Amino acid sequence: MRLKFVYASMAAVPVTLLAFSTGPPVKRTGIIDGGANCTACHNSFAPANSDARGSVKIQNLQPYVPGVAQNIRVTVSHPDASRWGFQLTARFVTGGGTLMAGSFTPANAETKVVCDTGTLTGGPGPCFGNQLQWIEHANAPRSSAGAGHTFEFQWTPPADENGDILFYFAGNAADGNGNNQGDRIYTSTARVSLSSEAACPMTVRPQIRSAVNAGTHSSAFSPNSMVEIYGANFQANRTRGVGAGDLIDNSFPRILSCIAVEINGTRVPVTYAQPDQINVQAPATLPTGPVTLVVLANAGKPNELRSDPATVTVAPLAPSFFTVGVTQVIAAQFAGTANLVDAAHPAKPGDLVTLYGTGFGATNPALQEGQIATGQSPLTAQATVSIGGTTLAASDVLYAGLSPQSISGLYQFNVRVPASAADGDLPVIITVNGISTQTGATITVKM
Repeated sequence: MRLKFVYASMAAVPVTLLAFSTGPPVKRTGIIDGGANCTACHNSFAPANSDARGSVKIQNLQPYVPGVAQNIRVTVSHPDASRWGFQLTARFVTGGGTLMAGSFTPANAETKVVCDTGTLTGGPGPCFGNQLQWIEHANAPRSSAGAGHTFEFQWTPPADENGDILFYFAGNAADGNGNNQGDRIYTSTARVSLSSEAACPMTVRPQIRSAVNAGTHSSAFSPNSMVEIYGANFQANRTRGVGAGDLIDNSFPRILSCIAVEINGTRVPVTYAQPDQINVQAPATLPTGPVTLVVLANAGKPNELRSDPATVTVAPLAPSFFTVGVTQVIAAQFAGTANLVDAAHPAKPGDLVTLYGTGFGATNPALQEGQIATGQSPLTAQATVSIGGTTLAASDVLYAGLSPQSISGLYQFNVRVPASAADGDLPVIITVNGISTQTGATITVKM
């Protein structure tokens, strides 16, 4: 029995002392994947980056072309270290780091790919689909003290771009003593954008059928409001929405997935594109009356394709609610929450609700198209709100203006449901400068 106990104890030694020389647990690259890094075990000089004499650096990373591989190097250095390790992953900025951005291939026996299997150490590559993956050292190399070490591998970006990509990586500058003490951990990130050399694949000229108010899906739009464009050949069999990885200087992009739109000669922010629909925001300084609208496929490329210009009408104001799907139910939330007001979760008399729409006109401060409202920007004109036929007192309209932290074409109204409101789907109307929102838009109220 004693011999068996000794054997079992010795079998555990490689796990506790030596296993990380052949690669760390997964999800140890720093702020992504829960924020863990290798100081959980190598904690003599915690937190990470405490000793400024060393570093982990990524080299040779270039703006990416979808599907085109790059040879990348990661160098770990410290004047006192003699053994080296690392781990790296790549994620789209859009999605908050949850979306894997491409795949890795070892350049030699020093590195290996591990896949997220839900276990501490993951599973061996190659990984499947969008499974999270990392590349890391396969057997921590040794060197003379202070020499540092460079790991080489290949990164292949995904076939479809989805905006900017962030690399998260950690390095271990170890003293080579065979245990977790005396080692220094470093973490860093690197951001890479889509290359201007990336190809745009569309071969057929876009065709415009109509361009309308994004709230009503039918009527005229106004300056700075959200617009839906319908037609054909806007995308090559994909759907593309804007995410955090597409924002430029806190503004929405004016080219998205190779598509651009010009209204009255001005390139406008694009928020969404699919083969038969594009969503954009109209220019803030757009004149009223008839203007031209053009869709550009492969925008800015040698193979750029321009649609025939369409003539559309711009109204001074075009207030409208956003509605849910094909219904007339207003996109609404209980104020201060993310909870929707709908048939399953009706508002009660006296509740505060937030209603969303577009085209309500000037605000103070004024924002240009595509900008994100970082705080409140109320309407300059007085808005009158009625629910179920009852006109709200000014004190029951708590805020009317741009929706904070959203594109400048999105407005919100924080209002109190009248205490006298009856049960049912109640019509809501907002009027600004004598112009009202679409008829038939409702919210559900139930005592």
